[in-house]
Amino acid sequence: MSARSLVLVLTFLISGVAHARDVDWREPWKAPQDSDAAAAHSDEYAWRLFVALNWPVDANHVVWQDWLATGNVYLEGGVDPGPWSAHRTELPLERRFETVSRKDLPNLRHIVGGVMVPVIDAVADARRLTEVRLNRTSFEFIRSRRLYGEAGLRRALSSRQALSLPYGARQVKAKWRPINESERGRYYTMELTLADGTRRLYGLTALHIASKDLPDWFWATFEQVDNPTLADNDGWELPSRDRFACGSEPPDCNRAPSGIGLEGSVWQYYRLRGTLTQYTDSQGRPQRLANSELESGIQPSASCITCHARAAAAVESGAVVPLTIFMADDPLVRRGFVGTPDPAWFEPAGEGSGPRFARLDFVWSMLSARPESLGR
Repeated sequence: MSARSLVLVLTFLISGVAHARDVDWREPWKAPQDSDAAAAHSDEYAWRLFVALNWPVDANHVVWQDWLATGNVYLEGGVDPGPWSAHRTELPLERRFETVSRKDLPNLRHIVGGVMVPVIDAVADARRLTEVRLNRTSFEFIRSRRLYGEAGLRRALSSRQALSLPYGARQVKAKWRPINESERGRYYTMELTLADGTRRLYGLTALHIASKDLPDWFWATFEQVDNPTLADNDGWELPSRDRFACGSEPPDCNRAPSGIGLEGSVWQYYRLRGTLTQYTDSQGRPQRLANSELESGIQPSASCITCHARAAAAVESGAVVPLTIFMADDPLVRRGFVGTPDPAWFEPAGEGSGPRFARLDFVWSMLSARPESLGR
């Protein structure tokens, strides 16, 4: 255990006792698996997950960074990615992060100094980098059912058998931005070597956590506290909700919880924007939850749980067709879906009224399954 880990352990042992009645904090480095706590104390449970998943593995990595990126799982040609233990080397940056492929680069342009120029390095030229990572439970479910290739996904969809990941499956979606050295003390950071050999410092701006603790999963999203002040950020268009950190104050108090080991670390500059365990509140109103970095432009109509409930696909003429993420009522405006899922999304009423979509247990990343190479 590193010195940093030991400090956090001692902090928890001294100050975490008060929280033990709601969520078990006795071993904060272990990811929890507690459906009752996730449902009854969702904001505290979110912070418990946040601490465990951001626990340092070594000087350069935290727990979730040792999970597999989608680029490890969904390989060119739809080939078997092999066992979990085979993935110990770092991916090329263009496979680790969500970027355009090398074959698309010659046709891609962006504006630099008011002039449209070709994109040479999709990673270096990106204002933000996004990565999705899966824990071992998620990965082994996908591999055991051969869902890494389109053929396996087509078989699963055509069989109409429900895909249900086991409890303990988890995925994260992280967003990074280039930062200056002077900002290092306020961000969890990483340094990347770009294609031209230069080194660049990045700060973590956002982290979605999806955890199979409940039938409809557990959803939590975090942001770095400075996000609303960034020139290219929309601001927080929905109020934060953190009943754990705020206590008797309004839940949008915008502070980190005390007494759980964040003090003196960069994690004190991160905020829980909210959690979701149900589609509607006690009054039957659709629940919304947005992250200004990950849901830029659609915050007022953002709901993690409803969006991921639409993770579904059908097979038409031999091709995998996903259910749409956004409403199609206005082609100029992106709007997400909120509230309780409509059964008609998946089973259109009336003969010939549309494809029947099979649900992918809230996991959009399954649609990254790659086409098999000819001859396989």
